[in-house]
Amino acid sequence: MDYQFPEKLFPTFYNCGPPNLVLKHIAEGWGSYEGVLGQGGAGPLSSWTFTSRRQVQGQLWCQTEPVPVPLLSPRKAPQGYLKPPDPLDFLSHMQNFFMDNGPDAFRCMSEILGDNMYFKKAKTKEKYRKGSVNMWKTKCYVDLLYKYNVCPMTYQSMSLNKYCSLMSDVIHDIPPELLGSLLYEELTEQRDHMQFNEGATGGALAFVPFSQSEGCLLYPGGLGMNNLNFHKVALEFSGERSSCVDASSSEPVSFQLKAPIRQISCCSLFSDCCVAVRSDYLCGVWRFSERNEPCLLQVVNTKAAATCVSVSPHILGEVLVASESGAANLWTVGRGMQKVRVEESNLYFNAKSSWRWCEFSAHPRVMLYADRTGAELTDFRVK
Repeated sequence: MDYQFPEKLFPTFYNCGPPNLVLKHIAEGWGSYEGVLGQGGAGPLSSWTFTSRRQVQGQLWCQTEPVPVPLLSPRKAPQGYLKPPDPLDFLSHMQNFFMDNGPDAFRCMSEILGDNMYFKKAKTKEKYRKGSVNMWKTKCYVDLLYKYNVCPMTYQSMSLNKYCSLMSDVIHDIPPELLGSLLYEELTEQRDHMQFNEGATGGALAFVPFSQSEGCLLYPGGLGMNNLNFHKVALEFSGERSSCVDASSSEPVSFQLKAPIRQISCCSLFSDCCVAVRSDYLCGVWRFSERNEPCLLQVVNTKAAATCVSVSPHILGEVLVASESGAANLWTVGRGMQKVRVEESNLYFNAKSSWRWCEFSAHPRVMLYADRTGAELTDFRVK
């Protein structure tokens, strides 16, 4: 239940000595180089100078994954290397699970039925256990299917068919219907995640429609994903081809933030749009419309890392902010913040997770508060 990012590591490879150096001898570690570079000539060792290998100008971050950049044509936009999985392939995944993880799939029932079945070959002088069923022929047939991958429709076993019809619904520790639905859900989520990775855009991307053919695209930019861009775009529809986005008519309006953008939440009322942007310890609110340029209304700092920001769909200027401390605040632009809920631990069990989430419900004074263990509704009007 708890998902934490690992600590940041210095982007370098460990190398015992300067580059292109061939050591003649190393006795008990003497004479080896660690994290320094030696610079000198043929003079004495005292004239050598040593500099640290960990230098900013010498070590640069190298991008290893393609980042989907918004507003680029499909021919120019970088594509991923992996093929998205097909959710309908869950049957093959189930087969691999049963074959590769047999002890996990049949552990409990195999221990219960093990005393009533005998899997060794019965000899003439040796008798198998009393009250048990000889499964030698069935075992040989299953081994044949697994080893040679023969067609089960051509080579059939009457005894295996009878046992399957008798115990197919109870012999699995995990019911096949439940496992199939979970695998289908997981493959669907993985496919959606690979088709558009939210982490590549800072976890934030929003579109505000002005009409059926025009709108505004909100997305982060810059090397540090700390620039908030408001870009007016046009939607083009054609009969044969799919719809596309035309952004050549205008330049984006950009605002530079002090930290990477993690989330964008927006809502429109009466042709005016309110946008809330969340960074780790910084939240800001902008207001704009089709005719008016984006205008920054207010910025607040949070003591604990913010995990959610949600704009009210009922009243413009009201925003919910949740943080890792467990507090949920109602932020009214121009009036400050009001604490509406505080949780020092998780809701239903201890998951050791500081992630919190909050959203407005259908009522303007009732919010949805959630963590990794569950979700509850909170009424602001009740203390």
